Amino acid sequence: MTSTILCGTCHFADIIKDATQWCIICEEGLCEDCEKIHRSTKITRTHKIISLIDYQQIKEVMHKSCSQVTPLIEAAVNIKQSTTLTDLEDTINGALHNTKTNIKDIKSSAEALNIQEENIKKYIKEMREKLNKHLDDMEQKLTKDLSTKSEYCKTVYANTIKQLISADNKLAKLKKETESLKQIA
Repeated sequence: MTSTILCGTCHFADIIKDATQWCIICEEGLCEDCEKIHRSTKITRTHKIISLIDYQQIKEVMHKSCSQVTPLIEAAVNIKQSTTLTDLEDTINGALHNTKTNIKDIKSSAEALNIQEENIKKYIKEMREKLNKHLDDMEQKLTKDLSTKSEYCKTVYANTIKQLISADNKLAKLKKETESLKQIA
């Protein structure tokens, strides 16, 4: 028991006695003496009396103020022979099985997701390395090709400059000879 419940009948008479039973109809505790009177009095003889231990276990699930809920006393009548209780137990067991299965499935999915994530990261890294190698190879090839073409162009430019300097020298000599000829003639 979590807390002491007093006998309601005795308490009404200013006597403090611990209850040992509970009347579901009257919704109050009864000591041993008052329980005997309660069971023998014509008006309370048919009341359902349960042990205080049983009451402590079910008092948290009672909905006294809810108008849509069937009172526990009515729902509990012939409950042990009722298929409703068996159906409820089966439903609860099914729900427990489903939640355990769902938890297992979600954990399994989370693990699979972690593995997939690692595989994708590995694939991305490998692709980046391949791309980097390909770009490095392209850079080397293009740089080599550029150097070769640049050297060729520089050689052509140097030859052209030599030819132009030679032509310039010849033209300068021809000019000088022309001027000399002009002065002599």
